[in-house]
Amino acid sequence: MKNRQAVRSRWALPVALSMGAIAAGALISAPVLADPKSDFFQPDAFRTGKALEKRTAGWVDPAGRDCPVPDGPLTLPAAVNLALCRNPATRSAWAAARLQAATLGSAESAWLPSVSVTGSETRDFGVHVAVTGATDTQDQDTGDAAVALTWLLYDFGGRGAKVQGARLLLDASALTLGRTAQQTVFNVVQAYYGAVAGNAAVAAAKTAEDAYKHSVDIATALQRGGAASLSDVLQAETAYDQAVITRLQLEYQAQTAAGTLAAEPVPAEVPALTGRIADLMAKAERQRPDLAAAIAQRDAAIANVTVARAVGRPSISMQAARTYSNATGVPTQNYNQVGLYVTIPIFTGFNVDYGVRQAQASLESSEVNVDQIRLTVSSDVWTAYYFLDSANQSLGASATLVKTADANQQVALGQYQAGVGTILNVLTALEEAATAAQARITAELNWEVSRAQLALALGRLTGTEPLAAAADPASP
Repeated sequence: MKNRQAVRSRWALPVALSMGAIAAGALISAPVLADPKSDFFQPDAFRTGKALEKRTAGWVDPAGRDCPVPDGPLTLPAAVNLALCRNPATRSAWAAARLQAATLGSAESAWLPSVSVTGSETRDFGVHVAVTGATDTQDQDTGDAAVALTWLLYDFGGRGAKVQGARLLLDASALTLGRTAQQTVFNVVQAYYGAVAGNAAVAAAKTAEDAYKHSVDIATALQRGGAASLSDVLQAETAYDQAVITRLQLEYQAQTAAGTLAAEPVPAEVPALTGRIADLMAKAERQRPDLAAAIAQRDAAIANVTVARAVGRPSISMQAARTYSNATGVPTQNYNQVGLYVTIPIFTGFNVDYGVRQAQASLESSEVNVDQIRLTVSSDVWTAYYFLDSANQSLGASATLVKTADANQQVALGQYQAGVGTILNVLTALEEAATAAQARITAELNWEVSRAQLALALGRLTGTEPLAAAADPASP
C-alpha cells in the first residue's frame, strides 16, 4: 500500500468498535451520568485522587475528556490514544481504580470524629401526669436539641489495618489498570494492521479475479476462432468462479475487520446496506436481554448515588402515639402525643463524601458496562449481517462454479474418450468438480448458520421460526 500508516476511511477505521470483537476500544459518546457533579461540597480531604495519579504515572484518566474522532485517515497513534480514552475496558478499569481510591478515603475517615445535631418538638394533649405528679389536662409542648460528637480513640489496630488493606487494594487496582491499558494498546495495533492487511488482501484478490476474467475472455475469443478448445474456456471459467468465491470470502473478512474498527456502529461507507443495518441495530437494542439487564443495573446504580448523598443530609421524621394507662393508686394516663424530629449530620470525618464518590464510581462502571454491551450488540449485528450477506452471494457463486466445473468435467471426459484430450485434463477437471461440490456444501452450511447467527445477534433466537425472517430487516 502507498501509505500503511494512515488507513483510508473507506473501511471505517477511526477506532475499535468492541472489546469483545477485537478487544481494542470503543468510540462512542462519553456516558452522561445522572447528575454526578451536583454535590458542590465533596472535598478529597485525604488526597486519594493524587494517590491514584501517582500509582498510574504514564496513563491519562479519561474522566471528563471528550476525545473526538479526527477527520480523515486514522493513524495508529491516534487510534491508540482514542482507544485508551474511550475504550470500555480501560474506562471500566479507571472507574474501578477511582472506586478503590474512594474506599481508601472512607477508611481513613475513621480516624476523625463525627458530629451531628438532633432536635425534636413534641406536643402532649389529653389527661396525663405532669412533672409534679399531679394529673394535668392542659396541652404540654416539649422541645429538645442536642449536639453529639463521637470519636473512636482506640480499636486495637482495626482502623489501621483497614486503611492498609485499602491502600494495598488501590495498588492492585492501579496495576490492573496498567495491564488493561497495555493490552488495549496491543489489541489496537493488532486490529489496525489486521484491517490494513484485510484491505490489501481484497485488493489483491480483485486483481487476481480481473486477471482470471481476462483469461476467460481470451479463451472464449480463441475458441470462437478455432484456436482453442471448449475445455480451455471451461477451465478458465472454473478458475474465474473460484477466484470470485475467494474474493467474496476475503471481502467478508475485511468487512468484519472494518466493523471492529468502526467509529460508528453503522459505517456510512456502505450506502447500499447502511439503512438495512441501521434497522437491525435498532431492533437488536430493543430486543437483546443482556443490554436490558445492563441498563437496569445502571439505573439501580443511579438510585444508589441518591442513597449515598442522602446519608449526609438532614432527615425529618414525625412520630404520633396514643397512651392509655389505668393502674391502682396511679393517676390515669389518657393522652395523645405528636412529635417532629430533625437530625442534621454536621461532620462525619468525610465518610459521606467518600461514600458518594464510591457510588459515583460504581455508577460510572455501570455506564461503561452498558456501553460495552451496546457495542457488543452492534458488533454482533455487523458481523452477522455481513456473514449472511456473504453467504447469500456465495450461494449464487458456488452454484455457478458447480455448473461450470461439471460441464468442464463432462467435456474433458468426452475429449479423452474421443482421443483428443489428455488424462491430465480429465484429472484436473475431476479435482475442480470435487472442489466445487465442497464449496457448494460449505456455502449452504454457512447460509444456514448465518441466519441463526443474525437471529441471535438480534435477540430473537427463541426457536427455529426466527430463522426464516432473519435476513429480512423489515420483519418485526
